[in-house]
Amino acid sequence: MIQLLMSELCTMRKGQTINEVDIYNLKCSEIEMSIPVISSSTLNSGIMGYIDRKHMGLYKKVGKSGDLSWVTNGYAGKVTYRESDFLPTEKCGVAAIKSKYKEKVNPKWLEIYLNSITKKYVVAKEGNGKLEIVQMKNIPVVIPDLDEQEEIVNENNTNQKIINSLKDKLLNIREQLAVNISYTSKKFKISELFQITSGVRITQEQVYQNPGTFPVVTSKTTKEGIAWYASEKWLNDFRKNGEKVVVEKECVTWSKDGNAGKLFYRDYPFYQNDHSGVLIPKNDNINLQWFKIHFQSEIYKHVVAKDSQGMLYEEQMANIEIEMPIKDNEDIDLNLQNEIYAEYKRLSDIKEKLESIISRYSI
Repeated sequence: MIQLLMSELCTMRKGQTINEVDIYNLKCSEIEMSIPVISSSTLNSGIMGYIDRKHMGLYKKVGKSGDLSWVTNGYAGKVTYRESDFLPTEKCGVAAIKSKYKEKVNPKWLEIYLNSITKKYVVAKEGNGKLEIVQMKNIPVVIPDLDEQEEIVNENNTNQKIINSLKDKLLNIREQLAVNISYTSKKFKISELFQITSGVRITQEQVYQNPGTFPVVTSKTTKEGIAWYASEKWLNDFRKNGEKVVVEKECVTWSKDGNAGKLFYRDYPFYQNDHSGVLIPKNDNINLQWFKIHFQSEIYKHVVAKDSQGMLYEEQMANIEIEMPIKDNEDIDLNLQNEIYAEYKRLSDIKEKLESIISRYSI
């Protein structure tokens, strides 16, 4: 086992400027007669497009079959073994194993090794990840013997086959989740189904002066819309028309401004301020988790823009009409909602597990 710096093991260079106009003007109708252009994209193995091989003379920098490319900007550090010649762009680095090490280092093993370590060397500049040659050349490479490299490559190939199979299953799950189930329905206004309310204004400074563990919901759409945590006793002192504004019933909330219309299901007590609207069902015939998922896109359609900001206030929400599933007697069908949501939850759980596995084991 030996250890070398990347600068000792490989020659390295960056690509040249190639834009979409070049690709369009120099394209070839036959893929076999084309050479891929590699950029910083993480999709399709970084292939930006293809150029007719007869135009290769226009470019001085050409990557060769067996070279490694890496992303220098954006999703920096992603390394890919190239099985054919390619044209690297200016956001792509190229590493070629030096002749004296070609019999000692399997480039496919080096791809696996680098992908396990490059993230440590990526630097952030103006919010953009970068791994330029100056960083890449100082990455240490611990090189096992060829037999061990071969074992690692074979094991990785097996894992990739499994991952590809999981990706196919994931695609199938996503297609199933996108299928709309048809049912007999009836239109209802939101105001017919829900009590609609909102909270009382409190400020961040007030919360900081009265910290606690009780969730405060605002128009924020990250972290489930919970902006702060405050003292429950202090929050209970706030009133709207003499009534507490701490919500203790199962409900759906929405953001009234900013990313207006975003729905959240809540089954725990919380305080809502005046930037958050609340839908409390008038009857027990609505599955609120199904409602949130099923009607999110419909609610978004009713958001209005004012001064470059989305808005959806109580009056607008009250008049939105939605199609609810009904039984033969035209009562709202809760059982069907439950069945649809149970299947959606089952598929979503599988999807989440597949995404986690694929993310963990992909190089």
